[in-house]
Amino acid sequence: MQQAYQALRIVSEAQTIRIVLAAQPDELILQELCTACASFSTAGSEGIKAVVLDFIGAEGKDERDAISRVPTNLEQAYNAVRAVAQPVLAVARDTLSPAASRLICAADFTLVAEHALLTIGSEDSEDETLHGAQAARLGYVTWSVPASDINKEMGRILNQLREKSAVALRLTKASVRLGQGEQLTPLEALQHINAFYLTEVMRTKDAAEGLRAFLEKRQPVWENR
Repeated sequence: MQQAYQALRIVSEAQTIRIVLAAQPDELILQELCTACASFSTAGSEGIKAVVLDFIGAEGKDERDAISRVPTNLEQAYNAVRAVAQPVLAVARDTLSPAASRLICAADFTLVAEHALLTIGSEDSEDETLHGAQAARLGYVTWSVPASDINKEMGRILNQLREKSAVALRLTKASVRLGQGEQLTPLEALQHINAFYLTEVMRTKDAAEGLRAFLEKRQPVWENR
């Protein structure tokens, strides 16, 4: 992570990478987000166990103007987040613009403050605005807690991921995406996942270590490969 960024803040914390960005991202933020996401597939990133998109309020900006404009590179950034091999957790501490609301849909897990407003897109009707607590009840986000508990809950989630093997997390995510492939019957999806398990997962050192640790009744020592 040697890249210098103007609009993003990148924080490396105990096998996780936290990307701090505005709740109303503009073109520059999204351009730099694409660059950051691409860096997670390079050599030296094998030990990363999670990537966090941490959306914070944009101080000093005209919020109404920021919300009304949709950056032209939004879908590019969305696809860049989707392409990250590691689990991605999106954290919304406050109200998100429609662009940021779209971005968190690319994450694997979402943690949203109860009071935060999200724009929920729909192909069949007009976009809907929901508070974080409502979005969680309806299944649009994974977790919603009071704003004062965001850091505590984020720590709990990340600690659970840190206990796992980095390569196992990446391959688990890949297998889920494989099963969600378009135009696959349930049987075809299962066959693809079984083949992936045998040819990819079971060839890793951590797969062997996990089995040994289970048989020896001890905690595994992951090599993340």
